[in-house]
Amino acid sequence: MTKKNQKKKEVRQVKSKSQSFLSNLNSIVENKHFGLFIAAAYLIIISIISFTYHKIGDYGVETDFFWGYVHAAKKFLEGIIVIDQFRGPLYPIALGIFSLAFPDFFSAGIFLGVFSASIVIYFTFETLKRISDSKISLITTILLFFNPIFIQYSYSAGTDMFFNALAVITLYFFFKSNEPNYKNLLLAAFFGGLSYLTRYNGIFLASFVLAILFINHWKISWKERIKAVLIFCFVFIITFSPWGFYCLSEKGSFFYNENYKNIAYEIYGKEKVSWDEFWFSESSKMKSLTDVVFADPGKFVSTVIGNIADHFLKDMEILIGWHIGIFTILGLVFFIFSKPHKPLTTVFNSYVLVNLFFFLLLLLVFYSERFSLFLIPFYVFFAVSALHSGNLSLKKFMPKQLIILLTVFIISFAIIEAYGFNVERIDSGPQEILILKEWYDKNVPEEQKGSKIAARKPHIAYYLDMEFSLLPLVNSHEELISELNKKNVDYLYFSPVEAGLRREFMYLLNPNLQHPGLETVVFFNNPPAVLYRLKK
Repeated sequence: MTKKNQKKKEVRQVKSKSQSFLSNLNSIVENKHFGLFIAAAYLIIISIISFTYHKIGDYGVETDFFWGYVHAAKKFLEGIIVIDQFRGPLYPIALGIFSLAFPDFFSAGIFLGVFSASIVIYFTFETLKRISDSKISLITTILLFFNPIFIQYSYSAGTDMFFNALAVITLYFFFKSNEPNYKNLLLAAFFGGLSYLTRYNGIFLASFVLAILFINHWKISWKERIKAVLIFCFVFIITFSPWGFYCLSEKGSFFYNENYKNIAYEIYGKEKVSWDEFWFSESSKMKSLTDVVFADPGKFVSTVIGNIADHFLKDMEILIGWHIGIFTILGLVFFIFSKPHKPLTTVFNSYVLVNLFFFLLLLLVFYSERFSLFLIPFYVFFAVSALHSGNLSLKKFMPKQLIILLTVFIISFAIIEAYGFNVERIDSGPQEILILKEWYDKNVPEEQKGSKIAARKPHIAYYLDMEFSLLPLVNSHEELISELNKKNVDYLYFSPVEAGLRREFMYLLNPNLQHPGLETVVFFNNPPAVLYRLKK
């Protein structure tokens, strides 16, 4: 055999092995249990990491957990459902139920978040397999698995991942069948209703109505479309109707919520007044969404329009990172040039419409990457499609080997980013509160333990087992003591967080000074923190 023939034979063998490997990989990915394997791996790995390092909630999103969700969960276990101004009741109900299997509410909240994230992993993978091919679905899911923000809000106790899970399940059932399937439609509507009962921006799932009527990826007659819409709307509304009627009886409105105040902050408060000043005084000036819109219609419209670019660019930078974002933008360009309206009736166009509605809904409120968690698979899908799509993609302009190298680089970079990002954040909560709790439990006699504590953040109240009272917005020491006594506060906790938001009382960080009306119980130097008892 000549050297030339020998080389050809070796090339054929390499190609054969490569094709065999890809064939085996494809069969593994196509296995109906593969999605469960990925989800289970995420659940186990992130659970171990979370319970090992995330010992106390941070001062970001987990403030809501200690402030509202734990209180509402406790009330649920007592047979009372709390009506929150901004959210539905489902998360506190789930938290209360899960808490029965855990030593405390925080542990239950962590597990509920990680478990919800695993559900997102599974249903994202299965949904994208129905919209595209297995390879794109797998790579998208891997990048979701290692997304730094996704991991952060997996172990963070809050509604974000729980809502995300319900919304993704809704998408799964809506896109599960290529033909009308009323069982799947009923399930999609039901889980859509549950999403709304968790967070009211779950109303974006009503965009399925437009997908059914005008995109019509099931390719059915107008009569069948109207029938499907009526079924979806009926079940969607029926699912949250008991809550609506309860709100009607207690608050006078079937759709009671005060999220218009969050919109008001974005339009009129941001960068003009502090967060505390807005919520203590300015927010009460707005009584409805109509007030928010017509207080200054021009500013309302210009702010929302300006948020299109602002939110999108922040999503690229913060939510998914520019190492993926640049390919997302490229994928969107390819999508537009591929003339998606020819034909319009594709399942992918319906998927785009639903995600677009969610993005547009978020333009009304201030930006936070956690609000956009639902969009991570959508953005990443476009990035992966820009590299691997069988239609218009970089595959047409670049060698296959380079595409593979780019994919490996992106995944590797994502893993490194996920590690570095979360190493800094997973234990960033106020560790001093855990030390204070241990000291308080050992050294404060039972008869001196209070029932209410004032602070800027609710964490201290949770760990010392007291009712939380928000540090009042006042201007003098005398007013502060007077307000605390009016609220029957027993203890005051003061740390750099309180000092940062109530600078006029920064002197309270020094327990060696005389503070009329207060006596020092204990203090710490690094970081500085003082627990005061109010003199009665």
